[in-house]
Amino acid sequence: MWRSRFASPRVWLSAASLVLALSTGCSEPSTPSTPGVSEAPEAGLPVELDGAFVAVPRVVSAEQKQQAEQKLDGVVEDSGTSFYLAIRRSELGQKWFMSAYLKQNHPGGVLYNAAKSMGTRVVSFKEQNGKLFVLDVDERKAMSDVFDPDVVVEAYPIVTGHGPFNRSRGSDQYVLFDPTAGLNRFGVMGDTFSRRGVRFQVELIFAQRFRRLADGITFEQVFTGYLDVPDADAAELLEANPFRNSGTLALALRRYAESPGYTPTPLPPREHYFRGPARYIQNTLLTEQVAAKWNIHPGMKPIRWHITPSLITVQNDPRYQGYDLVGAVKRGIEGWNAAFGFKALEAVVDDDLSSFADDEKNTLIFDTDEAVPFAFANWRTNPNTGEIRGASVYLPALWVWWGDLVFGDDATAGVATLKTDRPLLLSWNGMGGDSLCELEPRGPQEAELEPWTPASRSAMAEATAPLTKKQKVEAYLTNVVLHEIGHTLGLRHNFMASRVYDGGPASPRATSVMDYLVDEDAVYLDTPGPYDVEAVRYLYGLSTQLPTLAFCTDEDTAVDPYCNPSDRFDDPLTKYYIPRFHERVDVWLRGTRPISQLLRSFDFYVKFPLQFVRAGNAQTRASAYLLTLAHVRPPLQVPAGAPATYAAQADEIAWRTLARLYLDPAASRGIFTANPPNSPELLPLVIADVRAILLNTDGIRSYTARRTMVDILKAQQTLASYATLREAQDTLTAQLPALSGDERLQSEDLIARISAAVSPYFR
Repeated sequence: MWRSRFASPRVWLSAASLVLALSTGCSEPSTPSTPGVSEAPEAGLPVELDGAFVAVPRVVSAEQKQQAEQKLDGVVEDSGTSFYLAIRRSELGQKWFMSAYLKQNHPGGVLYNAAKSMGTRVVSFKEQNGKLFVLDVDERKAMSDVFDPDVVVEAYPIVTGHGPFNRSRGSDQYVLFDPTAGLNRFGVMGDTFSRRGVRFQVELIFAQRFRRLADGITFEQVFTGYLDVPDADAAELLEANPFRNSGTLALALRRYAESPGYTPTPLPPREHYFRGPARYIQNTLLTEQVAAKWNIHPGMKPIRWHITPSLITVQNDPRYQGYDLVGAVKRGIEGWNAAFGFKALEAVVDDDLSSFADDEKNTLIFDTDEAVPFAFANWRTNPNTGEIRGASVYLPALWVWWGDLVFGDDATAGVATLKTDRPLLLSWNGMGGDSLCELEPRGPQEAELEPWTPASRSAMAEATAPLTKKQKVEAYLTNVVLHEIGHTLGLRHNFMASRVYDGGPASPRATSVMDYLVDEDAVYLDTPGPYDVEAVRYLYGLSTQLPTLAFCTDEDTAVDPYCNPSDRFDDPLTKYYIPRFHERVDVWLRGTRPISQLLRSFDFYVKFPLQFVRAGNAQTRASAYLLTLAHVRPPLQVPAGAPATYAAQADEIAWRTLARLYLDPAASRGIFTANPPNSPELLPLVIADVRAILLNTDGIRSYTARRTMVDILKAQQTLASYATLREAQDTLTAQLPALSGDERLQSEDLIARISAAVSPYFR
């Protein structure tokens, strides 16, 4: 049960308490008051009206109180108190930042977008026809001197007949409205669900935690409503009604301002940085975007990051008391000061867990949950300029749990461990809950597929500076925080950073914390790397030199196989992906389980070397192909002492790998989905293997493998492939008189398949 603490009437009369407001949505008021709320005209004392916005207490009728108690079912303690908001008329045409942040959500919590910014708009207010209209008045939409639209984004019902307000001195200078009768129905949560093609209708809202800020106000809305499409996972998330969604939305109205001296940074040709909002270049029909960034400069007051006190709870856990978790998290935030060359950021542990959604704070939410499988960051920007106004990071204790589990006091970064079903994800989120990246660190992901063995870990061990388990766990946590804070500073991923590592003991593991580093390497990068320093200094005008170190980012992963998250080494194909794949192949070849029972593992390991076959240059394609099939291509060499299933396993690995290249659906192929090019460097190598399997030249190829080769030759659509099919047809036909039983029947079927494939061959 959720309970809210409410202050005494004296406190909420001064507009500083948590109070309740009820509404049935944004329908037209049938009376001068808010729909469904009956005011006692003479109830309450006059309100002191001062400031741009004022909270005005109200009292609901006994009937409405009973209705609220029934619907909220004890969720709040006092369903008879509430507040309206009053805005001074002189402020109606002024510009305000309107920000929304989804603080809580049910079902799903942080799994369903909780702890994320829902966006910021620049708005003004206009009173008309019994409503207070909210207009989006940012400067981005002006197409020309003539066409500069104001866009209506909300309409709150204006409240009249409220006795205490009307008796207050200066009430005629204010407009009284109901802040709960809007926003959620036509925006924010509605927009969030509409991205999934789902309509969301608010049924009931109450408001709480009204606070005045130096430049405006902030309050929270607790809402419940219904989707028009059921959530299939609701029951697993302890929501009995699959149509219902509830949550807490933190809202802020703060006076619009641009920081003195703020200078936007144009996007460089290579986009090392996140884009700010797009805007029209007036009178051109062109749009432009600048890099998103803070107003960070020498001599500034440091940007303060508030770490939730839940970090202390985890720190005091007996399992983790040997680690300096607070220091590790602080180093992840303040470590960026070295890149700036001055104190730009500072970190403090907050004493208020309930304030993590406050618009005036930058918060690292350290969740005590060890099962939530991701971390993320998001920000709040000025839509006009791209200036970052605030940010937050979500980080669950799972990262500490995992580090404590896998790291040991050895020279390598990890240890052999048990199978786990807790994969880690690392994601950076922009406005509206869009996920821009996800990471499943190599350790958890592989452990979920198959248990690690001591041999598999030692095979990747390098001589390196020894670290204690304590150092590794703390550095690992610091690396995650550095990565997320780097995103909030405006830096994008750099998946080329790991290619600086040559495997030697003196070689750096990466040039950037903005890469997705495997666990073994992440513990050696607990400060910003040289790329990070270059990128930050250029973005914030501290250097005129663009970053010079190797760089690629998210969109490059779809075109360059060397731009891979979570890879290693200067040549990831030959030093990382192929050895890792061969290690698995050796295990499969000597195992007794058929590959058909290990497809999840096979799919994971085979897709990476095949990326280079599909999308590498001519030499890389040929090399990657030969290396991938090295242990299973014809003629197969069965080593002495191999199990009886060795040949059958090799046959299945070979035909499944070739089928993955040419026949399997795109959804099974990973990021790179195209068939390999029929280049002179690659095609003859493939045809040689396919021909040998089709004709069973080494005597161990199954009928399934052989008929698959027919389909592959058909799919290639080349004269060389066509000629190979014709040759195989003739060869198999000539062999028929010497065959009998199943072998003859299968050969006859292969001949028939070839006849169908070549008549005609070209599509």
